[in-house]
Amino acid sequence: MTRRHQQSAATGAPAGPPHHRRPQGPAPSRRAAWRTLAAAACLAVIASTVTACGGDGPASFLSQDDTSAIFVQWTRTGVDVSGTLSTAEVTQPQAKTELFSTAPPPGQIQQQTGPFTGTVRDDSVRLLIGSGTQTNRVNGRLDGDTLELTIPQDQGMLTRRLKSAGEGAYTKAVQDIRDRQQQRKSAAKAAQARKQRADKVAITRVATAFQKALDPSSGDDPCRYVTSTVKLNVRGYGDPPTLPSCTKAIRDSDARLSEPVSKAPLGVTGIEFGPLPPLTVSFDSGPDGAVVTWHPSATPNPRSFSHGDRRSLFIEEGGRWLVYRCCP
Repeated sequence: MTRRHQQSAATGAPAGPPHHRRPQGPAPSRRAAWRTLAAAACLAVIASTVTACGGDGPASFLSQDDTSAIFVQWTRTGVDVSGTLSTAEVTQPQAKTELFSTAPPPGQIQQQTGPFTGTVRDDSVRLLIGSGTQTNRVNGRLDGDTLELTIPQDQGMLTRRLKSAGEGAYTKAVQDIRDRQQQRKSAAKAAQARKQRADKVAITRVATAFQKALDPSSGDDPCRYVTSTVKLNVRGYGDPPTLPSCTKAIRDSDARLSEPVSKAPLGVTGIEFGPLPPLTVSFDSGPDGAVVTWHPSATPNPRSFSHGDRRSLFIEEGGRWLVYRCCP
């Protein structure tokens, strides 16, 4: 028995030449193919990570809240970037500073998009938005997938943090803002309707008490139901102006009407809410309030321009509804 046969007998391994045994593990060519695929997958992961963190290529970032959204899309080549910055915002009420204002009405969704160029060096971001004389400089910093921008405002600066986002994220953010704004409008409209129902009750009560107090035989004072401006102005009526007491001035003014309110049936027939005309000649409107229509007189005066009815203006002041304009 040869030495090879002896070893086979001792170990129980099948006899035969070594090249007859089944090879263990994949063939060398298959192992090489797996290494190639693994390397390609690794490179793809690295490339996507670099792009998301601010490497060369396209990227987009979004910041949104209940009333606004900012979206940045750029393409980066080395330290240079170019792209667009888009904004959507619910317009807010603004103080009127000029006669003819071009500001959009409050509650609208205002959208703007502007091109920009800029640079990104390390984590420092410098953008120039717009072109020609209509340009704005915006500074910021890039930290991984977060872009922080400091945007100049009319008063001060606004800092927003934008996160990496997909292309459709801005469209969805704008729709979310529209949906929330519509919900706010619906809720405000319902609240206003509830308040006006309560206000009509309060105005009717004050108007009726004021109407009663206009009667000279009443022990009540009509000046209790008018604003301080009316109290001051009513005493200067007449030619020449006189300065009687507020109570006498208001009652005398009503008595001079062709259809005195004090002589009409008690109560009012209508109350309409809205902005009132100013007390003095002006391009501005007066305050928000209510136009009250009294009951027509029992015996209308055919020479009266009002044809049997009379209107007065009321405003809410200090938590009370008061007469804003009552007298000639």
